[in-house]
Amino acid sequence: MASGSPDASAVDVAIIGAGFCGSMVAVNLLRKAKEHVDVALIERSGSFARGLAYGTTDRSHLLNVPAAKMGAFPDDHEHFYRWACENPEELKRQGVNAVEPHSFLPRVVYGKYLVSLLDQVSGARGSLRRIAGEAIDVAPQANGRFRVKLRNAPSLIAQHVVLALGNFPPGDPKLRDQRFHRVDRYLENPWSEETRMKLAEPGDVLILGSGLTGLDLLLSLAPLKSQGTVHVLSRRGLFPRPHRVVKPFPPFLDPESLPRTARQACRLVRVQVEQAGPRGIDWRAVIDSIRPYSQQIWKQWSTEERRRFLRHLKAFWEPHRHRAAPEVLELKSQLEKAGRLHCHKGRIFSISPEKDVLSVEFRDSNAHKDRVLRVNYVVNCTGPECNYHKLTDPLVVQLFSRGIIVPDPLFLGLDVGLGGTILNLQGERVTHLHTLGSPQKGILFETTAVPELRGQAAELAGRILYQLEHRRNSHALDQSEHTAVAFQI
Repeated sequence: MASGSPDASAVDVAIIGAGFCGSMVAVNLLRKAKEHVDVALIERSGSFARGLAYGTTDRSHLLNVPAAKMGAFPDDHEHFYRWACENPEELKRQGVNAVEPHSFLPRVVYGKYLVSLLDQVSGARGSLRRIAGEAIDVAPQANGRFRVKLRNAPSLIAQHVVLALGNFPPGDPKLRDQRFHRVDRYLENPWSEETRMKLAEPGDVLILGSGLTGLDLLLSLAPLKSQGTVHVLSRRGLFPRPHRVVKPFPPFLDPESLPRTARQACRLVRVQVEQAGPRGIDWRAVIDSIRPYSQQIWKQWSTEERRRFLRHLKAFWEPHRHRAAPEVLELKSQLEKAGRLHCHKGRIFSISPEKDVLSVEFRDSNAHKDRVLRVNYVVNCTGPECNYHKLTDPLVVQLFSRGIIVPDPLFLGLDVGLGGTILNLQGERVTHLHTLGSPQKGILFETTAVPELRGQAAELAGRILYQLEHRRNSHALDQSEHTAVAFQI
């Protein structure tokens, strides 16, 4: 395959982003390929397979799903559990002496698992190039391929490109005065080692957001912070609910008559939970039984109905649907009892720098009055920024300028077709340009957890391989017909 340029090399598939999604597309491509396939896996951090979620080095950060359900392949949910059982020395290095199907293992262990999968397929039925670099442009070429431009590295010419972009850092709070985000006491990256070290300093700190990221930060700070109080502030004051081993609940949804509105869905779930209780069935089982239908429900809702869900129900759905390991919430409770953690429910008004602190004004929803916290640091754990128009990522900015990508109507991700094909500014499918995971949130909503992502990665890899094989067969047929005509002449 000719590169078309002396400074560019050619590959069949270029995958931008090597977290779970990108790495598992690569793994599935090389496991399933019947013919040789050249894959380039591009990751600007230089850390392959782990991504943001599993790149932590803090072994107190636990998975939010039991081990037996975290297999990376859709047809083998226990694959990770078996791997963990077969690698006891790795578990011991992370402080784990035994593993059960219901164990919540450290995320660093899962990162090791993903790295092992990537290592196993290197050179299997093709070639895998791991490129530690930043992709800054994807330009369509006249021949239907793409030029992937890299910062400080030669470009690639690819037949297919996968945008495995993952999650971006949290967006700044929507406050009238935005000058606070230029102050070094306002921390925007809750996952960095620098953030943890600053928060561990003596003095009070404030965590914005009470979701899974906020809990992770609490876990990291618990052994580090010896002086000062940790405050957590969120609009609803809701933390993820704890996981529990429960009896399965029989499916109650009819695929032919799924709830048509958010109100109907809410009422239906409440009725089922009320009926399950007297039968000794936990509410978690009711929520879990919805999972196979959640994407289908979202797809059939109108934009206005989706907007209504986001406005009124999302804040309550998330902590019940995306639960945390019981050990994590037990630690939170212990910190509160010891007076080291104070949790607040309210709406933030302002963040203002004073002499040596940040002054945070908010409306306390429980006390029904305005309050002020003066803290050394404020760290944003409000969840990833989903509005791509607000991102400064060079690749995203360049794709916007080319009209190749546009946000979905609710600004939850990108506008995509079924299967993750990118839709451009004209609403047309960009052939051979794909995405999966978080960018599909507008069309799927539930698209950020391993049970959804592993299916997307396998399906996308299968579709790309089919298209590559079809193209090669067509090319071979054209060549044979050309040879036959030439022979007759």
